[in-house]
Formats: sequence, C-alpha cells, structure tokens
Amino acid sequence: MIIKKNIGCLCENIAVCWLQEQGYFVFKGCQTQSAIDLVAVDPKTLETILIDVKMVSRRKSGKKKGTEIGRMARIDNKKIFILKVDLETKKCRIVQKRFYDSKKKN
Repeated sequence: MIIKKNIGCLCENIAVCWLQEQGYFVFKGCQTQSAIDLVAVDPKTLETILIDVKMVSRRKSGKKKGTEIGRMARIDNKKIFILKVDLETKKCRIVQKRFYDSKKKN
C-alpha cells in the first residue's frame, strides 16, 4: 500500500514530466503545505504559471460510481491553476477552475 504523502509526490513528479514535455521549465515548491506545488515558466515568453497538483479520484460506489470527484484549490485565486494527474492512465490536464462567489445567493 502506498502512503498518501508518497502518492502526492508521485503525482507531482508525473506533473513535472508532463510540463517539461510541453516545453516548460518547471520548479518544485520547497514548502510541504503550500497552495502552489509547481511553478512552470515558458522559456520563450517567460510567462509564469502557478500550479496546484491534484490527483484524480473516482467514486467507488453509488449511482455515480466511476465518475471523477471534484477537488477544490487550497486557495481561491485565479492565478493558480489546477493540474490533475490520473494515476491509472498517467495522463495530466490543466482544468478550468470554479470560483465561489460569496455575493451570489443560492
């Protein structure tokens, strides 16, 4: 059985490889509990992307069995992108973030 911390490290390492394959320079954060896991820099434009890495989890039972469970960012900030890592397929994707609007009423 893999320890939860090790799963997070594995996901970050897969994300680093994927970003490097996309042509980015990638830097890992040195804090263990940070809202930013990786910093990716486009070498041509020097555009910086702040990334929060999340593992894809799927529901194990119920009507929605097998569907992906949504994960929220640690900090609600439009400058931090979520990069999801699917350990089953070893694929990565940057997802559109949803933000909670405290002024909006249900």
